[in-house]
Amino acid sequence: MDVEKLMGSPSSVQITEVTKENSSTTSLRFELPTAIKHIEAGQFVMVWVPGIDEIPMSVSYWKAPEVEITVKSIGEATENLCKLKKGDWIGIRGPFGKSFSSDSNNALLVGGGIGIAPLRPLVYNLLEKSTKVTLLIAAKTKEELVMYDFKESSNLGFSLRLATDDGSAGYKGFATEAVHDIINENAFDRMYTCGPELMMKGLHTIAKENGIAFEASLERYMKCGCGLCGTCGMDPNGELVCIDGPVFSGNQLAKMEDFGQSYRDSTGKRMQY
Repeated sequence: MDVEKLMGSPSSVQITEVTKENSSTTSLRFELPTAIKHIEAGQFVMVWVPGIDEIPMSVSYWKAPEVEITVKSIGEATENLCKLKKGDWIGIRGPFGKSFSSDSNNALLVGGGIGIAPLRPLVYNLLEKSTKVTLLIAAKTKEELVMYDFKESSNLGFSLRLATDDGSAGYKGFATEAVHDIINENAFDRMYTCGPELMMKGLHTIAKENGIAFEASLERYMKCGCGLCGTCGMDPNGELVCIDGPVFSGNQLAKMEDFGQSYRDSTGKRMQY
């Protein structure tokens, strides 16, 4: 067994660019070692914050050799990541997991909060294939939206929609409510999403009712990222989010009792949403 390959070729990388996306969200860019040849949209890396912890982070940008992760400050590790400056060092392992497919002619992408991060590379992958793309970015308020460079896109095959809980930007209401309106305007053949799991559970139901293929990227507590620890297992079939996901199809999600219902904390205790 090639342990180094299994563990994702651990490396130290230096931050080359820091972008403040909003008051609580920061993007960190760095160059990966030449040993890592490719990263697919939807895959993730394990990020070691020296002296703090190691956590999984979605890849929000990839153009060899540059990689970017987008971090929302919600705990000790993410808070310290958001404080990093150009020239600081972090540890990286990966990439891990399965990616989004690109089998679509007319796609609807829904990113809730920081869930927009893994969808960013997917948007450009689909547009390069001449797929028609409608992207809905949702958040609680206008200030919490992560817009990246989408607002500047002039691609005729791309449509950007916004939704905020308080109505401060775009549609007033939840992402699921906005999607009900959007799908009445288009004949989508696939829906991709990442964000709060309750939101994704609702979108899964909408997609099933409307005969739209569905893919979602899940988030679970991970210690290893490569299938060794088992902390990200999903009941009842034991799929591991780190290697069987994080992207799952609608058919796979329909068989998971945990999806939209429960998750496990760092001790393995089941917690209800």
